[in-house]
Amino acid sequence: MLKNFAYHAVLSGGLCSVLSAQAANGIYLTAYGAEATAMGGAEIAAVSDTGALIANPAGLANIANSRTDYSATAFSIARTGHKDGYSGRTRVSNELGSVVGAGHARRFNSESQFVWGAGVNVAGGLGYVYNNLDNVYGTVDDATSLFSLFRFSGGLAWNYSDKLRLGVVVAATYAGAEQSLFEDTSVATAEQTFFGVKVRDLSGWGGDVKLGMQYQVNEQVIVGANYTTESKIDLDGGSMTVNYEAIGAGRVTYQDVSMEGLETPREFGIGVFWKPRADWGLSAEANWFDWAGSTRRLTLSASDPDRTAPADELEFSSSTKMHSQIVYSIGVEKHLGNNRTLRAGYSYHSLILDKASLSPTFALTPRHDLSVGYTSKLNRRWLINTALAYQPRTETRYHNPETPFGPSSEINESLALHFTFSQINQGSRPL
Repeated sequence: MLKNFAYHAVLSGGLCSVLSAQAANGIYLTAYGAEATAMGGAEIAAVSDTGALIANPAGLANIANSRTDYSATAFSIARTGHKDGYSGRTRVSNELGSVVGAGHARRFNSESQFVWGAGVNVAGGLGYVYNNLDNVYGTVDDATSLFSLFRFSGGLAWNYSDKLRLGVVVAATYAGAEQSLFEDTSVATAEQTFFGVKVRDLSGWGGDVKLGMQYQVNEQVIVGANYTTESKIDLDGGSMTVNYEAIGAGRVTYQDVSMEGLETPREFGIGVFWKPRADWGLSAEANWFDWAGSTRRLTLSASDPDRTAPADELEFSSSTKMHSQIVYSIGVEKHLGNNRTLRAGYSYHSLILDKASLSPTFALTPRHDLSVGYTSKLNRRWLINTALAYQPRTETRYHNPETPFGPSSEINESLALHFTFSQINQGSRPL
């Protein structure tokens, strides 16, 4: 019976961990900050604010004196849903989420070639909650996968010459996760065995290093590149409650739970920014994510039950097949005069997960990101960026044999509103 239970325990505990890794961009966010979002995320060659801590650390060197950015994003996934052979179309119950962040950068002095920067980004309410799903076990129960992320970044940029800018960022990411799979369901018959599970308070740290450069080819063209190392995040400190009621053992809470095997991918990106005229700018980039070389096998371990249990220790492994991908982004901006700028962007990315690894709480199926944005300078030192990002409806059909859902489909659609307030001391170095 425990062997059959293993598949579901790994699903519940492990897959959210991978989702946490992919959420370094929030929940399917193209970029952090309203300006970067409005440009479709195409910022490697163009970034000139503290968003450089995420997009390309060399961009910090465009800051002439100092700059502080405060960002907030609110998003809705209300039209996201799941459908399988047991439960009709069900929309997510957690329709809203948010991402907030702040960054500050400062040149050491007016004559210095070096700029330092630091920032934090916080994402909460991310993931999926599906309530009242009919299932193969004849019950109506919930499936959830929720997580939060705290990313801390510190960077240094160098104006090596008038044309070449170099930068480095060291980042630490704290992830917290909880999930459940049919926690009120417990079945033990000759035909099928399933024990519902709920995992709480898994958390862990990971770190990565990002290198970047920007090179001013001429007054109209800038090229940029960045590279990010992979990061390993082991989650521990959690607990897991298993519903053994079907075999008379009640609900047992394992008080020492950990997850190993999660890695975020290496990244490499190149971009170009072109100003054909003084009032127009065009940015394009391609980012490669080595998902195929990162997470392959996740191992969930649980021990220290709070009462007599059918097993004192549990350990399960699950393979997760992922595909490397190149994300293509393009953005355009038009300066309207009077310190106002209009932007629009588009980003395309393919499916990271193999379809046999998808589940209702681990979909990651959107393909397209569309965005528009507007910048207005409020006064000499303050400006505001706003952006609206939309991911059109995408439906993906799949069958994951390690889940109890059978042939399924996931429908994804999201809308996000971004704001960034910026305080600038003597502006940014002109691109």
